[in-house]
Amino acid sequence: MDGGTNKAGEEMNGKFVDGMPNSEYHSLAGISKSGLDKIARSPAHYRLGLRKPATQNMHIGTAIHAAILEPARFDSEYIVVDGDRRGKEYKEAVKSVGAELVILKKDYRKVLFMRESCHDNFEAMQILTKSGKAELSAICTDPETGVQIRARFDWLTDCGISLDVKKTQDIRKDKFSKSVFDYRYHVQDAMYSFVYQQVTGQPIQAFKFLAVEEEAPNSSKVYELGSLEKEMGAYYFRRDLRVYAECVNSGKWPHPDCGDGVIEMSNWAVAQYENDLEVML
Repeated sequence: MDGGTNKAGEEMNGKFVDGMPNSEYHSLAGISKSGLDKIARSPAHYRLGLRKPATQNMHIGTAIHAAILEPARFDSEYIVVDGDRRGKEYKEAVKSVGAELVILKKDYRKVLFMRESCHDNFEAMQILTKSGKAELSAICTDPETGVQIRARFDWLTDCGISLDVKKTQDIRKDKFSKSVFDYRYHVQDAMYSFVYQQVTGQPIQAFKFLAVEEEAPNSSKVYELGSLEKEMGAYYFRRDLRVYAECVNSGKWPHPDCGDGVIEMSNWAVAQYENDLEVML
């Protein structure tokens, strides 16, 4: 569960830490973006939402990040296995280096295509070729609530540009904007920008998303949120952080507020019903 306390988190508070294993980062003190997402659903979902074991899709997502952001490490550390996960070769490789560093050939090819697309993206490479670090972890304390917040930047340049890789089904603006809303990427923008400023004392120069399609032709596009979207993200980040702080202080973790219990159909469903009535008449 997010938000525990430990000595490692206290020691790195207000700092960036490079080279921290993913598993160690998730054990740190402080609430993360995924924790705030649970809070937004309900504090009870956060409190009882124990961290689930890593899935194969999560491992592939990690491989995509490594291939794009740390290509040398990806090429040297990952083991590519033919066949499937039931085979002897795969099982032996997992025993040797762990499931996170073993990838099937069919997934490996897909990851390479996604990397090629991103590395052919001029705007993305303008950021990725600047001096910076991949998978940079940080913790800070929020002055208002006293809550510890943790963040893990996909790519952060020395001059303060963050590039966050997002795999998606469709990079077109109207489609990806829905993903921004559904997965609360605008809250991540606000949260990570806040953490950066708390650690460095300076505002972040830019927070950008590198959207890349999972299927061929694996098109990619760099996006940055508009001013209204950033304002929205800042509002929800602060709202959810305050709710979390209130729950920690009170020890009460309420379930979702579902209103008066009366179900009303969506505007689309009502319009469909009215249209069907007209057809019958």
